[in-house]
Amino acid sequence: MVETGSKKIYCQSKGKFGMIKDGFGTILIIAVVLLTGQAYPFDAGLYQKILNKYVISGKTIAGVRMNVVDYEGLLIEKNNPDSDFSRLLNGIEGYNPNSGTDADGQIAFWINAYNIGAINLILMNYPVDSIRSMKINVFKNPWGEKAIKVNGAWHSLEKIEHGILLGTYKMKMIHFGIVCASVSCPELSRTVYTGANLKAQLETQARIFFRSRDKGISIDRAGGTVRVSSIFKFDAKSFARGRDDIIPLIEPYIENREDKDYLLKSTYELKFLPYNWDINSLSGAR
Repeated sequence: MVETGSKKIYCQSKGKFGMIKDGFGTILIIAVVLLTGQAYPFDAGLYQKILNKYVISGKTIAGVRMNVVDYEGLLIEKNNPDSDFSRLLNGIEGYNPNSGTDADGQIAFWINAYNIGAINLILMNYPVDSIRSMKINVFKNPWGEKAIKVNGAWHSLEKIEHGILLGTYKMKMIHFGIVCASVSCPELSRTVYTGANLKAQLETQARIFFRSRDKGISIDRAGGTVRVSSIFKFDAKSFARGRDDIIPLIEPYIENREDKDYLLKSTYELKFLPYNWDINSLSGAR
């Protein structure tokens, strides 16, 4: 009930609309905002269904074995307003990630949102051969482009990664979970990230990443050189001290004991692997 001067207005919400009756019995149908404090749910099950259908494992691009994305299939879904992918985007648009979950749950949501946003950015400009395509940004700098709507506002990949995940949560491990639709990115997980399993999921992704000599780590003992992913170079703020910041983060996820000991005890030059920005698309995979 809202009291306005000499009139009392009664509002009974029903869905997104309310019926308001004033003191003279006039009935007005108007759109109302439901101030219940409840957020739209993030439908993890729906996202998992999409991952199961459109992310394919065991494929190879440019000699790199990886999970790839069926962008053609997802584009058909995106163009259908009743599809699972459209419903997922609509749910995220209305979702408040700060409502009803702990920090790990919020981090997990934002990792999922980044990965969905990268896919959505590709789809909004498809066909493209890279996220750095000039179709997305004329300067080949897509990070500030609108990628996904969360809680009613557009978010770029840069805002999610540097503003939220690294800025707010100071979470360096997210580098093993976020995927910018490129061959040299860490593997795109076929499992939805959740707060309850976040630590274990990111650790698994890190181990998978560092098994790859093409994009994770390459150790040349004879040449006294260790090459690691350029993602550590791209995030110069988090890894400003070079080896002293990078090696302590990655060493726990190196599975070969000799490699682990070499990283910790030996003198070597730390360099960065070249980065392949080709799109992680099923259409270009073998």
